[in-house]
Amino acid sequence: MSDKHPSLTFMTIHQSGLSFSVINEYDVKVLGFYPKSEEKARVAIPQHVDGYRVALIGKKAFYGCAELRHVVLPPYVHTIEDEAFGLCDKLEDIVLPDSVKHIGKGAFEGTTALKEVTLPKHIESLPKGLFYDSGIARVSIPEHITEISSGCFYDCRNLQCITLPAKITKVAADAFHYCVNLKEVVSSSTVDHIEMFDGERKWKLKTTPRLFRYKVVEDGTARFSTTPQAN
Repeated sequence: MSDKHPSLTFMTIHQSGLSFSVINEYDVKVLGFYPKSEEKARVAIPQHVDGYRVALIGKKAFYGCAELRHVVLPPYVHTIEDEAFGLCDKLEDIVLPDSVKHIGKGAFEGTTALKEVTLPKHIESLPKGLFYDSGIARVSIPEHITEISSGCFYDCRNLQCITLPAKITKVAADAFHYCVNLKEVVSSSTVDHIEMFDGERKWKLKTTPRLFRYKVVEDGTARFSTTPQAN
């Protein structure tokens, strides 16, 4: 593909209700989704468009697609940019390939119908507000993740239990604010630094493998107890 004209890197391609931007001689980015009425609920993004690999999902590419329910990403996608699927409030499932290494802030914010996600094995981090105000009830966090960022699970009211991977060293103070049904956080190994803010002070816990009881106080903020619970 090296013989492509340099001007093609500025080209926009339209196919099957999707728009793409050519970003280099090999790859395109999904810019937006403009389907016909009968195609609004489901999208399987192709692996190639006009000979280019589909490698990125652009910022707000599917933002506010109110009828979108099912999404399958192709195996060349390595980046999902900020708020790519934000406010897709009927999105029920999304297939994320293990090729994805970077997910932007608020990528699934407001996806209130999304109950379960398997995160890619090689994702680099859990960004700020990743599942903010989503319907997530179950999520598998890859074992190499070391930090849960600010607001990552903020207002996830279906979340009841979460297991921290062995390499987690820090949980941001507001990572689980307003998770009103979250009862248990399981630490599978030593966690050097867990911060939770309860409205008055930060809790910094030196933990060993044990189960900590999680509490939500009146203003909706969160607290870990320091008393280990029986398995």
